[in-house]
Amino acid sequence: MIATVDDLCLTHLGKFKYFDNIKKVNPSFKLTAFTIANYNNEELLVESDIFKTWFEKHKDWVEIAVHSYDHKYPPDADRDNEEFWITKALRSLYPFLPKDYGYRSPGWQTTSKTIGILNKLNFKYIAYETMIK
Repeated sequence: MIATVDDLCLTHLGKFKYFDNIKKVNPSFKLTAFTIANYNNEELLVESDIFKTWFEKHKDWVEIAVHSYDHKYPPDADRDNEEFWITKALRSLYPFLPKDYGYRSPGWQTTSKTIGILNKLNFKYIAYETMIK
């Protein structure tokens, strides 16, 4: 079984212990965690020893995927700097990403530019709500 979850960040890391319990009961359990690189611009994961320790313990069954840099989502209209923020998140999370990395936009909101940006940055998939393409 593979599950997906949003909003992996230092603020929510304690809640991920529940997935550890699932893993104990079901050893084949895997998780894709859509991860915020720097939640509210206060939690830069790449510099966090707490996150690095957690990642080392979980990397065999938790896949890190990009969920944003700061968890701000695109408004209903296109925004000019969307590529900048996706690139910033990708660069920050890159040490933790698998070879074929994916993306889920905060609030599941995308713009008319999102797919093109993800293709340009070599993302292998995008997750929309409950669907992965």
